[in-house]
Amino acid sequence: MGKRETSVLVAFAGIVVLSACSGANTTASPPIRQTATTSTSARRTTATTGRPRATTTTTTTRTPPPEFGFPAFSFDESVPPPKLVNTGTNYVAILKSLVEYGNWLGGHRPNPALTASIVARGTKLYDLYVQDLTRLRANGKRGIETLGGQSQFTILSVRPDAFSAKVVEDILVQKTVVASGRVTSEVHFTEPTTYLRLAVLVGGRWYLAASEIQRPVNVHL
Repeated sequence: MGKRETSVLVAFAGIVVLSACSGANTTASPPIRQTATTSTSARRTTATTGRPRATTTTTTTRTPPPEFGFPAFSFDESVPPPKLVNTGTNYVAILKSLVEYGNWLGGHRPNPALTASIVARGTKLYDLYVQDLTRLRANGKRGIETLGGQSQFTILSVRPDAFSAKVVEDILVQKTVVASGRVTSEVHFTEPTTYLRLAVLVGGRWYLAASEIQRPVNVHL
């Protein structure tokens, strides 16, 4: 494990501990600096694992309707990537942009080499993204998801080279599809999912470094 991964995991472990001691629905110290509610309709790879699942099925369905002028998935590289916001101090916009770019990779361009555009090398998250994108490309598939409402971004802590955030996503369903639109796998969710995410500054640009599910923890004193 390199120095970058070690420092990232230590920093993220601190975030998880702070959140756990405060309970499932409270935020970490220091006080919140930025909050935002935004609609995130782009697709995601399965790189952030461990989401609560209700049912899994294999079925056939129609191609999802276009969103923002583009189809939900593509196989001809016709859909351009979303604008990548990875500099500055608008942390909500930065995190939202990095996540949306990752969703675009899963739904339109599963090229493992592009992982380095949004995820810090040497992290577990980087390896997971590469693994999932490689699998999608090798099998001729795309990964898409549908949200039931707006995603909520709350910045938990900030330092010059890193920031952490809580992101609540109301994911309804995740699907894997082939070029014809046939769904090869489908996962339904019963409740919103809360993530703790960490971004780090490398060479003047922000990258995702860690993403974990926030779960309730009972602390007995």
